[in-house]
Formats: sequence, structure tokens, C-alpha cells
Amino acid sequence: MDRKSVWAAAAALLLAFLLPLCAAFAEEDPGFVDPTRPPNAPEYDTKRPEDLQEDQIVASSFILMERESGDILMSRNEENLMYPASTTKIMTALIALQFCDDLDTQLTISETANTLEEGASVVPFKTGETVTLRDALYGMMLKSGNEAANAVAEFVAGDIDSFVSLMNETAAALGCTSTHFVNPNGLHNDVHYTTAHDLARIMDAAMDNEDFRTIISTPTWTLSSTDMNPARQITNSNAHILKDNNYYYRYSIGGKTGFTSQAGYCLVEAAEKDGTELIAVIMYSGKYSRWPDTSRLFSKGFTMYKSITPEEIYAQNPTRLQLSGFAEDDVGEISDDGTRTRGLLTLRIEAVDPSRKVVITGAVDDVDAIAADYESYTNTTWLVEARAPVTAGEVMGVLTFYPSDQEPAKYNLVATRSVAARDNAPPTLDEIQRRVEEDDSLFPPFSLDWALPPILLAAAVLFGLFKARRLLFRRRRRKAKIPQPKKRYYT
Repeated sequence: MDRKSVWAAAAALLLAFLLPLCAAFAEEDPGFVDPTRPPNAPEYDTKRPEDLQEDQIVASSFILMERESGDILMSRNEENLMYPASTTKIMTALIALQFCDDLDTQLTISETANTLEEGASVVPFKTGETVTLRDALYGMMLKSGNEAANAVAEFVAGDIDSFVSLMNETAAALGCTSTHFVNPNGLHNDVHYTTAHDLARIMDAAMDNEDFRTIISTPTWTLSSTDMNPARQITNSNAHILKDNNYYYRYSIGGKTGFTSQAGYCLVEAAEKDGTELIAVIMYSGKYSRWPDTSRLFSKGFTMYKSITPEEIYAQNPTRLQLSGFAEDDVGEISDDGTRTRGLLTLRIEAVDPSRKVVITGAVDDVDAIAADYESYTNTTWLVEARAPVTAGEVMGVLTFYPSDQEPAKYNLVATRSVAARDNAPPTLDEIQRRVEEDDSLFPPFSLDWALPPILLAAAVLFGLFKARRLLFRRRRRKAKIPQPKKRYYT
């Protein structure tokens, strides 16, 4: 190889290295100023997420909300007017899913839908291409395709202006007080704005739709082939649900990213842990700081809530019965005072309906209060007497738990061990009933155990009658002995 060829190869290698680097710098909008944390902000401790402070969040405006209660757990400037960028597409998807049940219905990408400003993100779909509504929604939410958002708007309402009217009406219906949309995609417009709090309300409503949850939680999606494009795979722009990157967050359900130079880097996301669902909204954060901003908020929020099952609460203080009629050689169990007590029996609980899983979820203090006062939320119906004999696995009773926001749940109270009865123990009521049912004779077999009580009662009644008769007779005799005055006549 001559010298010219060597230099040419070197130049080609250098160009191949510099071009991606230049492209990376060119992507950053010169009008965007990447925000940072205050220089005196304390270092974030991953082992103590509950200690998160506002200065450890970069975003200019943010909110953390618990879904079930709507409680705001942490926020800053949540009512400030902000530009939402592509997080607008959450509202677009919400309306489309409300109006359209069949996601496999087809729509055509119009020239109007594909007329976008330079640099706008696209799937891309071609003008005149016919795609399913499902693919359009996935392209809009995962790849942030602006032409897909326009096409969805035209399909639902006939034209973009009519759809925008639907967006603003829906926002007002959801309680958004500081939101105004002018397009379905979020491309910048000075009068296209919202707040972190309003975005949380919109995300909360969208999370009620199962199709929406499925779409935002999908890491990759394969678009169907059309007459203009082959089948191709698109990747979700939300780094929190992509396992092959440093920002993966295992509790993330999904969400929507956004960026314009005026809006900064935005993220609206939902996460779930142990039955608690949170929504975080990050507005005007940095290109990379929006990911730790969101995960830190979620981690703090999850420390403020807990979940526990009735089985777990019961295990902390199980029901214990002191049986009667137990055999003399019964080993017993260790009682609360640390001594071994014969005839003591611990019961475990088993759900009557194993397919139903009851979970108590709420603020830490509220859940702890329920656990401490568990008996106030339960009622026990006993099926047998608390006496031996008892067989391990025998159902002794039924415990009903009454959650505040769910249907009552029933649990069998089951004996954890067998307890034999002593040889001379009187029969239980169940045994007496069983013997009577099994005896075909008109008269039950004589047994001093059941005969003695009525005999003693009859004797007591007879004795009482006898004593009463004697007392009455004595009174009559005493009255008869009283001398009667004699009649005297005077003249």
C-alpha cells in the first residue's frame, strides 16, 4: 500500500470518528440551557431515599403524587406554567383510546399530518401510508412520532383543530386549571402550556386505561409491514423501562418523554411497588438528570407507603385457644408468658377463596394503625367447641376481615396440631349430636353424663315442693291452735 492510500485510510477513519461526535453536539439545541443542581446541594444517599431534599432534584418544576388518594408527596413549582413538549401525547392517547375500541382499525397518514417543522421527531410514516391505529399509537408513544400524533387526531375528530378542542375540554373535565393545548403532539407554541400538577391529573386518568398501560410499558414494538414500509422495530424512548442501560428502574410502569429547547427535558411516568402506584412529573430538567430526578422521587414516595396482607398481620398475633378435656400427656405450647401450657392450641389462617389476594395498602401510619387494631376489622365465627379432641388441619372457625375499600374476606381458622382428649372426658355437644343421629332406637342410650343433670334438677324441684308443703302445713296448724274468744252476754 502506497503512502497516499495510507493517508486516505487514516482520513476516512478520522472522519468516521468525528461525524458521530459532531452529530451529537448538533443534536443539542443551542437555545436550551441544561439546568444543574445547586452547588451546595447535599450528596444524595441511595441507602436513605426517605431523606431526599428538593435541592437534590434538578427539574425546575416537579410533582410526586400517590394515585389512589391523589396526595402530593413532594413538589416544587407544581402550579407554574410550563411547556409540556411531547408529554402532550399522553392526552392524545387518552382521548384516542376513549373514542376508539378497535385498535386494529386502519387510518391513513395525510399530507397535513406529515407536514412538520424541521427536526421534529417522527416514526417515520410516509404520506399516504395506511397503518393500524395500534401502530400509530405505539409510534406516537414509544418513538414520539409527531406525524403519528397528528394522524391519530385527524382519525378521531376529523381534523386537528376539532381534536384540540376535545383535548381542552377533557383537560377541564379532569380538573386541570392551568392547561391550554393548541396541537396534539407538543411541538412548541407560546400558548401551548400546562403545569406539573395538571399533567399528573392527565396521567392519572390515562393510567385507568389498560391499553394505555400496555403501550407505555412496552420496551420495543414491531410495526406491521405496509405497502410503503417493511415490518420494523421501534424502541421506547423511556430509559427507565429498558433493562440494557444504566437508568433502568425496576418499579417503572412506563411514561412519556419530551423535549424542546423551551420545555427542556421532561418526563411523566408511573411506577408501582407492593400495590402502591405513584406518578412523577419532571419539567425542564437536564438531558440525563431527568432519569435520576424521577427515580429519586419514586424511591422517596415508596418509603412513605407500605402494603401488608391480612395473613401477615395475623401472623404477628395469631389466635390461641385454651382447650378443655385434653389428655394428661399433652405437651402443650409456649404461652405468652414463656411457660409451657398444656391444652394450648395455635390456629393458622387459610383463605376460603385462595384465588383472591387481599392487600392493605396505604400510608405507613395508616397501615400500622390497622395492624395494631386488627380485631376491630375482624369477626370470628366458631364452628366447634374449644375442647379436645382436635385433629391437625381441622377447621375450628371462620375469621372475616372487613377492609375499608374492599369486599369482606373470609379465612378458615385451622388447628396447627392434634390434641387428644383424656379418657374420662365428657362428650362434646358435637359428639352427643353425632351419637343421637347414628342411633336408630327411639330412646337414646342411658348415660350418666347426660342423665345426671336432669335427675338433679328434678330432685331439687321435688325437694323444694316438699319443703314448701311442710311450711304451709305448719302455718295452718299454728293458726288452728289460737284460742277463740268466748261470747258473753250482759244484762
